[in-house]
Amino acid sequence: MAVSSLDRVREQVPSTVEWRAFELRPEGKSGMTPEQEARYRQLIENNWPRTIEMARLYGVEMRTHRWGIDTRPAHEGGKFARVHGKGDAYDRAVFHAYFVDDCDIGDVDVLTDIAASVELDADAFRNALKTHRDLDDVLADETWAAQAGIHSVPAFLFAGRYLVSGVRPPEERLMAIEQVQHLLAREK
Repeated sequence: MAVSSLDRVREQVPSTVEWRAFELRPEGKSGMTPEQEARYRQLIENNWPRTIEMARLYGVEMRTHRWGIDTRPAHEGGKFARVHGKGDAYDRAVFHAYFVDDCDIGDVDVLTDIAASVELDADAFRNALKTHRDLDDVLADETWAAQAGIHSVPAFLFAGRYLVSGVRPPEERLMAIEQVQHLLAREK
């Protein structure tokens, strides 16, 4: 995967990123009628070439996407990976598997292979997914996101209260960080 917009920002402004689980389209929970769901899906499909181009401009490789994948297992795996010091590597591998290799990141076998590829204990990882050991943490993240007003990805919440959503060039992220730093300095 190329150096992303976020990576470029972090090179200029050392910062900590705390990844949280967020299901963009939770399986069976869209609240849409089948007709609305079909129109929404068509809208996504029609805009996909633009999405790929935007991603390329900001250093993210995307070729494809699968519709209707249950991403919750991937989020549960992310919690496991972070506890074991491999969160960043796991997230990047999952993004690549989904957007470049067209893998089903809802499949436990696919995720276990990804976990092994980033040097996580495959048996322990599989067991964590099968027993839903980290499900409560994933659900807590989703509740937190709803309370924070997050409805799209990517979303960045600076200093716990300044939300910037959507695909943005690195210059806009840097400007947001500078503005937040200025606001926080004024509060002191």
